[in-house]
Amino acid sequence: MSSFRKAHKAQRKTHRERSQPAKRKRFGLLEKGQDWKQRRENFHFKEKRMKALHEKARNRNPDEFYFAMVNQKTKGGVHDHTRDGITYSKEEIKLLKTQDLSYITIRQTQEREKINKLKQELNFASEPIPNEDSDDDTAGLAPVDRGKHKIFVGSSKQVEDFDAAAHFETAPELMNRPMNRPRISTLETQSIQGSLDSRSVKRLDKQRLKAYKELEQRHDRLDQLNRIACALQTQRNLQGKGKCKKVRDATESAPAVYKWRKERKK
Repeated sequence: MSSFRKAHKAQRKTHRERSQPAKRKRFGLLEKGQDWKQRRENFHFKEKRMKALHEKARNRNPDEFYFAMVNQKTKGGVHDHTRDGITYSKEEIKLLKTQDLSYITIRQTQEREKINKLKQELNFASEPIPNEDSDDDTAGLAPVDRGKHKIFVGSSKQVEDFDAAAHFETAPELMNRPMNRPRISTLETQSIQGSLDSRSVKRLDKQRLKAYKELEQRHDRLDQLNRIACALQTQRNLQGKGKCKKVRDATESAPAVYKWRKERKK
């Protein structure tokens, strides 16, 4: 019976929804059934929500009181969350700055440890660069070395007859690797771990590129933490004793620079 229904569905005509007529193009896209369903559900959801809020406002007790209302206030019927009447002494503010600086120092240590771990995993391998001719970011990834390996020969004839695979004593298929390039003698005694097909190589290059991007982002985050730590330390120093004079204004990359008057210590 199910096969009969499938055959019957296959013979049925496919009905397509028409588009907006040319003379009504000024009204935009023609609304389809799915669009109307989504608009209907959104309208009824808002309608129910507004109805519930109106009912809640009607049933509100005007004599309702909580002790937390004593220290709260409203502006134009809206609750004001700003705290008034709370003052801190100079020593308390300095202590808060110290706690902030301690937290930033902990974050700096964590970022440095993660950066060192990433460097050890990558071992500063050459970064894969996507080909400019390819449309997507994953296609055409090849391990291209940032640096250059120069080999000096004795004559121009040796330059013409130069064979890189023979010079490095490795297989020609492994010449596109800037690292982990075993010699022929090693290949005869041991087997290469991992796949050599192009799909696996592209997948590994994509993972290495992702790791390099993460390393770059962590370096930027560490620089940002260093700038924040310098700014907090400057604020702590300004709260200390001694007269100072501003030497240079603050910029986006560095805090303001102050110079303190020299005092003779007994």
